[in-house]
Amino acid sequence: MKGNKLINCSTTGRQGSIYGSAAGKYSDLLLKSSFTIVFAFLMAISANAFIYLPFTPIPITLQVLTVIFSAIMLGGPWALAGQLLYISMGLAGMPVFAGFIAGPAIFSGPTAGYIIGFAAAAYITGSLFNSRQLSNMIKANKLITGFISGIAGLLAIYILGSVHLFGFLYTLSGGQPIQTIASSVWNLGVKPFIILDLIKILIVINILESGRRNYENYKNK
Repeated sequence: MKGNKLINCSTTGRQGSIYGSAAGKYSDLLLKSSFTIVFAFLMAISANAFIYLPFTPIPITLQVLTVIFSAIMLGGPWALAGQLLYISMGLAGMPVFAGFIAGPAIFSGPTAGYIIGFAAAAYITGSLFNSRQLSNMIKANKLITGFISGIAGLLAIYILGSVHLFGFLYTLSGGQPIQTIASSVWNLGVKPFIILDLIKILIVINILESGRRNYENYKNK
């Protein structure tokens, strides 16, 4: 009888553990799904909080900040899903791209490469931030991990944005030398934004690190 009771207790314990684990996974799935949708809409808001500089067709927006924030908070796959949802919203006709632009026509303009770059950056940044190899290399310092991950994502944005911008300018160049077009890409699509984008990365990692510390202090009370 005692043996049966022990077996029953053990079985009940295992079932409780399984149900608890399933509930935890469902809760995590629901939370990340919700934040994926939230960040898709935040991308639309940050895209249209823009300033156009007089010498470049590429606007200053808050999208880099939103992309890096979502990537570090959600991880690569979920952050990528948020970016794909954002792009889908725009292609479906919602005015979510910078300048309240909607529809596939955005991909014939100068900023299309950056939109694709945001999706790549979300995945790269989130995946690197959660990478054990990177954490081990820098002794699990979250601030440095976040900064390196953000820089990698920013490079993806610049590379994809520059490639498309080069093609866009080439079609308008009337046969200008490739070196001249490449110089224009640097001056119009990368150089004016570097300092601001680095500041955005620093803002994100400091906000998230501050939130993490406050949460740990709250738990330890």
